[in-house]
Amino acid sequence: MNKTLLYGLLSITLLAGCKKEVVPAAAETVTETVGRVSVQNIEFNYLTAKGQLKLDETGESVSSGYSLRIKKDSVIWISVQPGLGIEAARLKVTQDSVFMINRLHKEFLATDYSYLSEKFKVDMNYDVLQAILLGNYQPQGQEKVMDAEQLQHIQQLRTTLLFDYFIGRESQKLQQLNVKDQQTSNSITVRYNNFQAVGQVPFAHELIAEALKSGQPATFTLNHSRVTTTDEILDFPFAVPADYKRL
Repeated sequence: MNKTLLYGLLSITLLAGCKKEVVPAAAETVTETVGRVSVQNIEFNYLTAKGQLKLDETGESVSSGYSLRIKKDSVIWISVQPGLGIEAARLKVTQDSVFMINRLHKEFLATDYSYLSEKFKVDMNYDVLQAILLGNYQPQGQEKVMDAEQLQHIQQLRTTLLFDYFIGRESQKLQQLNVKDQQTSNSITVRYNNFQAVGQVPFAHELIAEALKSGQPATFTLNHSRVTTTDEILDFPFAVPADYKRL
C-alpha cells in the first residue's frame, strides 16, 4: 500500500459514502426537528458493509475492496482488502483515538485526533466523522435555516468550521454537506445520491466526497455492495504484530 492510499484511509473517516444493492436491515426512522428543519437519520446499534473504495489524488488513482463495521457512537472499523482474501490495511477509530495497520509495509499508527487535525488541517472529532459516514444531520443549537428550492439549507458555525447542510424537503434526507475551515480555506464537499431503504430509512447508495487542501483536490468514493444493521454484538479486532514499526 502506497502512502497515498495510507493517508486516504484516514481521509475515509472524514469523507465517506456508499453505493449498495439490496440492503436487508432493521434500522429505525428518527425524524428530528430543530426550528424548521425536518430530517430522517438512521439509527442502529451495529452496522456492517462491504464494497469498493477509490481514491484519486495528485494524478494517482488507487482502489480496493473493504469491509466496514460501526458500533454507534463508539467505534468505526475498516479493513482494506485488495483481493484474494489479503488484507493490506486496517483502520480503527474511537471517540478519542485513531489506529491503523499497514500490513504491506509492516507499519502501524496509534494516535489521537490532533494527528488528523495536523495532517488534514481540519479540526474534526468522532461524532462528525460518524455523521458524515452515515449521511446523518447533526443539530447544533445555533443555526441558520434557509430555503433553497426543493432543499432545506442549514448553516452552522462550529469554532472555525462552517457547515452547510442541504436536506431534501420531500425525502427528509441529507443530499449534500459542505464543510469549510475558515482559517485554512480547506474544504470538504460530500454528495449523497441514489437512495434506497435500509429498513424503513432511505440511505444513500452513492456518495462522492471531494476535498480541497492547500489548493490540491482529492476525491474519495465508497461503493457498498452489502449493508446490514443488527443488534448482534460485533467485534473490532486490532492486534499489532511485534515486528511492526510505529509511525
